[in-house]
Amino acid sequence: MEGATPIARTLEKLNLKESLNSIFTLDALLSILKLAGILVLGLIIVRIAVSLTKRLTRKTLSPRTSELLVKFVRYTGFFLIAVNLANAAGLDLSALLGAAGIAGIAIGFAAQTSISNLISGIFLLTEKAYAVGDVLDVGGGTVGVVDSIDMLSVKLKTFDNRLVRIPNETLVKSNITNVTRYPIRRLNINITITYGDDIEKARRVLMETADANPWILRYPAPIFIVDGFGESGINLFFGVWFAKDDFVDAKNSIHTEIKRRFDEEGIEFAFQTLTVYQKKG
Repeated sequence: MEGATPIARTLEKLNLKESLNSIFTLDALLSILKLAGILVLGLIIVRIAVSLTKRLTRKTLSPRTSELLVKFVRYTGFFLIAVNLANAAGLDLSALLGAAGIAGIAIGFAAQTSISNLISGIFLLTEKAYAVGDVLDVGGGTVGVVDSIDMLSVKLKTFDNRLVRIPNETLVKSNITNVTRYPIRRLNINITITYGDDIEKARRVLMETADANPWILRYPAPIFIVDGFGESGINLFFGVWFAKDDFVDAKNSIHTEIKRRFDEEGIEFAFQTLTVYQKKG
């Protein structure tokens, strides 16, 4: 064209119209919509997963551990979105994934203990066997209050003010007793009286002692059992119930009162004795 401007002549030479038509095809538009759909849907799923993680860990884990787990879920979600976007765009990720796989195997061997503790922590989290503030007996004489629940371990604060760290893998393999899981507990008292004492009298005194104690619950009722005949006397079992927060007061007071009442009633505690018979002649 003679009257065309220099810009128009340049665009005509570059055949821009055909270039744009080749780029913005129907397939290209569908691919863009597909990528946008994957991105939006992925972000929604990640947001839901993060919200659920916060809700599940808010009351069971320490704030620091909860935040770490939330970040792990968020970044894992972002990584999966990126992989799906690259796959939908037709990018070849085989080399990258192969290198990542080799690196993952090497890291896995180096950190297998940490990974085991992490997986065990997830199992313990789903079981909800304990929470921060519960008193746990993990065996071996270790008893303490749960101070924090982390991704790799649980930390207990013992009653003599020591910090004990227990790996999650150890807890999964151990029998754990949650001492304060339920609002009330039973105090088991084993008593041995002499064979010369009256069992019914001992029972009456024990029941009266429990009934007069302000820390002992009336319901469930105390349990009295004649446990058997021992070498030194008659074995009695006496179980009383109390609120879990009253453990120290209940234990100290009931033992003190039993001793006082037995002394008043003339009931003797049996103790191991040795009788020697001398053969005549």
